[in-house]
Amino acid sequence: MDLKESPEIGAFRKEVREWTLANMPPPESKAYDYRGLEDDDNIGPWFRKLADKGWLAYRWPEEYGGPGFSEAEKVVFIDELLALGAPIPHGFGINMVGPLIYQFGTEAQKRRFLPKIAADTERWCQGYSEPNAGSDLAGLQTRAELTDDGKHFMLNGQKTWTSRASVAQWIFVLARTDPQAPKQQGISFFLVPMDSEGLSIRPIPQIDGRASFYETFFDNVKVPAENIVGEVNKGWSMAKALLEHERVNTGTNHDPTHIVEKVKHCARDYLLEGKPVLEDADFRERLAALEMDSDCLRYTRYRMATRVMRGEHPGPEASIFKLFQSELNQGLYDLALEAMGPDAASWYDKRLSPEAYDNAMAMTITRAMSIYSGSNEIQRNIIAKRVLQLPD
Repeated sequence: MDLKESPEIGAFRKEVREWTLANMPPPESKAYDYRGLEDDDNIGPWFRKLADKGWLAYRWPEEYGGPGFSEAEKVVFIDELLALGAPIPHGFGINMVGPLIYQFGTEAQKRRFLPKIAADTERWCQGYSEPNAGSDLAGLQTRAELTDDGKHFMLNGQKTWTSRASVAQWIFVLARTDPQAPKQQGISFFLVPMDSEGLSIRPIPQIDGRASFYETFFDNVKVPAENIVGEVNKGWSMAKALLEHERVNTGTNHDPTHIVEKVKHCARDYLLEGKPVLEDADFRERLAALEMDSDCLRYTRYRMATRVMRGEHPGPEASIFKLFQSELNQGLYDLALEAMGPDAASWYDKRLSPEAYDNAMAMTITRAMSIYSGSNEIQRNIIAKRVLQLPD
């Protein structure tokens, strides 16, 4: 792609940079102050500022609460936030169900839900995984039965790993509407208020003593039929499209440069046979390979943005992004812990430098990246079929 900027895009970049510097959360070291995997006191106020500016739903058109950015402006917007260390707009509403409603929803659904997501006044959580249906999502058993009057569905079942369930006002749910249909058919995509009668949540305790995930139970939860997105029994197509939106956002909104710098810092601080680890030729070679992978991720993102600017669909790049990014992050944190030697076994030890303090927790978090948004094994299957054209 041509990385030269027009005067208009240059002026837009300057606007984004100046506004972000004036409004972003103040720089603050999170070292020695762990708050949990999901908690961040700065995110809420920052997102509200973005919403007030009209930039929170930065990918959306103006008529549904977005800024109406061009594709080039979207790239510049994310570039500037990443460069300045400002949190990127994210969440189940902005990155997942919002784009899906825009793509497949009725006009009434778009008018009802999208502006509230863009204004950060309604938040969402996800009802996909079940105790016996994780990566094999098509094996889900939560069922939805149409009432006699044909105006509602009654939901019964259980979902698990429901992130943000305690603060969300809505949940999007996959439920089986035709139990006699083949496995990947007979599923529908529902929008359900979290305060519905019969809906309850239960926290899943974590090793850090907190609860970022919940189990969600549906006991005769009554949902209006107009709260189905897309056609009845066509929810599997909705599920795949939503995960594609998640993977695109996960890959395109991420820059591992700061992780590379953390690894370098640790490799300078720690010694191997009396010399900094960074002076070890084998270590430098592996770090250089991962740093080149980081550059490749960034330029692949630009190439995909170019395709979108030309009106083309991203295609299987979503799976490539998700797979490549997750394994890149894992490789970088593994290398950081290798550099730390015995200190790699520490768990929030304040003897350590700020760059090394939470590496052990960060490494464990990256392991989850192999699973969420569809496991890496699933992504390899998608790439094999859609890119390499291999048979099933």
